[in-house]
Amino acid sequence: MTGGEAVIRSLEINNISTIFGIPGSHNLSIYNAISRSNKIKHILCRHEQGAVLMADGYSRASGKIAVCLTTTGPASLNTLSGVGTSYTDSIPILIISSQNPTFLLGKEKGLIHELSEQVNFFKNITTISTLVDDFKKIPEIIGNTITEMLKGRNRPGYIEIPYNILETIDELVINEPIKYIGNQKIHNSYQNAINLINSSKKPIILSGGGVISSNASYELLNLSKKIDAPVFTTVLGKGSVSDHYRLSAGSLILHPEGKKLLDDSDLLIAVGTRFTEEETESWSLKLPEKFLHIDIDKNEIGKNYTPTDYIIGDAKIVLQSINAKIIPKTNINISNDIKKMKNAIRQHCIEVAPSGITLVDSIRKGISDDSILVSDLTLAAYWCRRFIDVYKPRTNLYPWGFGTLGYSLPAAIGAKCASPNKPVIAIMGDGGFMFNSQEILTSIQENFPIIILIFNDNSYGVLKFQQESLYGNNIGVNLNNPDFVKMGESYGIYSERVNSFSTLEKSLTNVINKNKTCLIEITEPVPWPVMHPTPVNND
Repeated sequence: MTGGEAVIRSLEINNISTIFGIPGSHNLSIYNAISRSNKIKHILCRHEQGAVLMADGYSRASGKIAVCLTTTGPASLNTLSGVGTSYTDSIPILIISSQNPTFLLGKEKGLIHELSEQVNFFKNITTISTLVDDFKKIPEIIGNTITEMLKGRNRPGYIEIPYNILETIDELVINEPIKYIGNQKIHNSYQNAINLINSSKKPIILSGGGVISSNASYELLNLSKKIDAPVFTTVLGKGSVSDHYRLSAGSLILHPEGKKLLDDSDLLIAVGTRFTEEETESWSLKLPEKFLHIDIDKNEIGKNYTPTDYIIGDAKIVLQSINAKIIPKTNINISNDIKKMKNAIRQHCIEVAPSGITLVDSIRKGISDDSILVSDLTLAAYWCRRFIDVYKPRTNLYPWGFGTLGYSLPAAIGAKCASPNKPVIAIMGDGGFMFNSQEILTSIQENFPIIILIFNDNSYGVLKFQQESLYGNNIGVNLNNPDFVKMGESYGIYSERVNSFSTLEKSLTNVINKNKTCLIEITEPVPWPVMHPTPVNND
């Protein structure tokens, strides 16, 4: 077999079924092997950043590994921002890139796409990055890379293969991989943690993205029910418990009313969260005196807040063990306390910025409970990341850690590929849309219909507000845009413009059943989100 065939066969036996990529002169051996595979689907993209973000969206929506396949040099480096996005949010995607021939690496002879130390660009944004230097090592390196990606905190992996190795023809036995059984080991005894929970009167839970990564929603819900504890979620944890659940407190912990509920608690149980800057208002959020931290990454324990006790382990396994040992308790007032908190927050938003709540309500009412929302960095998404209800895991996708503008459109395509029977809605601004608008053609050509919501203020709206708040003026943020409706129509997709948030629900209801890629431009100005810090010039 060829090196390219060895790559595809190795991916097949590791249960990889989807590749997002673009062919180049150095990776054609892999593409030839893909053409002969009946187990792997290839999605042709229009830019490598789009390809890697599709792989990210696919992985978030499915919990499975997707591959991004690129050629050498500029194509490989085009994926860096997307790989950084996956790394920061703990998403397991695999990047496979070609490279110039092994015998010419480092010689700087003027080869096409020459970048001798290409692998080094990926070392800080992957859990493992490897240059393949031997045809016989292809299966082993692919298997080891996938194992390392899934060991502990999930993160991307990178494999680089010179094209002379890809084009080598030789005999090669590819053995079935050792089945990876997940993160079974628990570090630190959990008896102290159980004692903490049993002795608490008013425990409260903070659920992060690690709960979703671990598929631990059922276990988290059981913990909450057993001890009558409210569940706040981080942005990445939205959907880990359904917002239909009576003890769901949403992503509202940073609102003053949310802080009151937290202040009234005597124990915080934080599961699968890192306490990042934006989830803690730059680490100013006051936690209860007693705090239990459960996380799979030992490096996150005590980094930002010092816990009373901690358990290092997979959320699902840890919660199963805890649930078997804790003593049930009741808090007869807590359900009403959560309702009062939510009502007070909603009323505050209506008083300060009523159109923001209308925006959120219109989106939520216009889509089904199982719809997948994919957000970009835009004011409308800032409202949704805190206030919109989410009912199922893996239905709220957000580039939270890296803050990658242009994320939502390609990630939505990846999510649709992973979940073809669920509506997928991409929320973006006009600036972010133009980063990867070409990928509309991927959604059409590959038949992954998505709904595109463009909130158009003819500017980089977040930055414009920040500049004007800080300095009283703005520069470099106003955009001359095309007519987005005509642009969508030129792609051959249904496109419309709505001028108010109140009519958005009807438009969404209309397009959600079309099962075709549709574009809706919204022109009503989006107010500054209530729970997002307002920039202040202290000079």
